[in-house]
Amino acid sequence: MNPADLLTCHILAQEKARYCRSMDTKDWSALAELFTDDVVFDLSDGNPHVAPIVGRAETIAAVRESVGDAVTVHQVHAPEFELDGDEARAIWAVQERVVWDNGTSLTAYGHYHDRWVRHGDRWRIAELRLTHLMMESAGPA
Repeated sequence: MNPADLLTCHILAQEKARYCRSMDTKDWSALAELFTDDVVFDLSDGNPHVAPIVGRAETIAAVRESVGDAVTVHQVHAPEFELDGDEARAIWAVQERVVWDNGTSLTAYGHYHDRWVRHGDRWRIAELRLTHLMMESAGPA
């Protein structure tokens, strides 16, 4: 891999880390900055009855509704990158933990499948799809 591609991979890893931190600290404006205006946010996990969320504002609203009152921890590992000019694809192993105010919790393991596009000097997520290999949930304590 050439030095420019290595730098791009490093930048994408930093941006994905910013995604996790922004999600977990509920910094919705920082999270929104990571998405294109027309981002496709797919949390269907293969369920054909769950449509992807389309649009930055719609995505932020849906995420806030889902986990805004929860404590979340997102960790990504072992990225695989495909670079093609101003577009990149990445697959990240992910572990996520969510605990809602009522005590309901979820621990999940899987993968983020991202498509990033470069706008000027910034990389933004144009598509994000989350798939799970294992999910464990518990009801209120």
